[in-house]
Amino acid sequence: MMLEKLFKHINVETGDGCNVSQFCSLENVVLGNNVSISDSVQLKNVVVGDHTKIGRNATLYSSDPDRPVRIGNHCWFSYGVFGEATGGEIQIADYVVIAHNTTMLTSSGPGKGSPVMNVIYPVESGPVLIGAHSWIGAHCVLLCGSVIEEGTVIGANSMVSRKSTKSGWAVYGGTPARLIKKIDQQIVAAAKASVMEQREPG
Repeated sequence: MMLEKLFKHINVETGDGCNVSQFCSLENVVLGNNVSISDSVQLKNVVVGDHTKIGRNATLYSSDPDRPVRIGNHCWFSYGVFGEATGGEIQIADYVVIAHNTTMLTSSGPGKGSPVMNVIYPVESGPVLIGAHSWIGAHCVLLCGSVIEEGTVIGANSMVSRKSTKSGWAVYGGTPARLIKKIDQQIVAAAKASVMEQREPG
């Protein structure tokens, strides 16, 4: 009885071949095929693509069922990833890896707890958008308005804001995140070509 109170599965749509822990809480969730959900995960108003894995203690939620958190295919979220879509959308494209304890925030500000601070620092809001094939390192913070283009690497312990990343296929790091290097386009093209060859029928 206690487990039923702690871990609820409400309005969950599950595709084929999913592995969903009984020790997680899901509400208004759509799972694609072959999705893996680990222990102590909390999802509310979330759509998950095929072959995506969400590790232990991850929390992802939207305040609006008509604007769910959207996660693509073949993504991997490590332990403790947190994302709140209360001030804007969270959209994550295919083949994105997000490492341990990274946080995605769509709103930021002290709120109305202190009316003075609320005037000095009014609440900001905006989406968090992550392009395909991106890799977000451990303990990163993605602030509202963050747009991460395809093939971007964010180094561990970095903070990404609205203006931190300007182009894809590049490595960023620091607080705030700054461009460290661009990935050689010939290397990118060769990698894509190699993947396409492997997918072609023999």
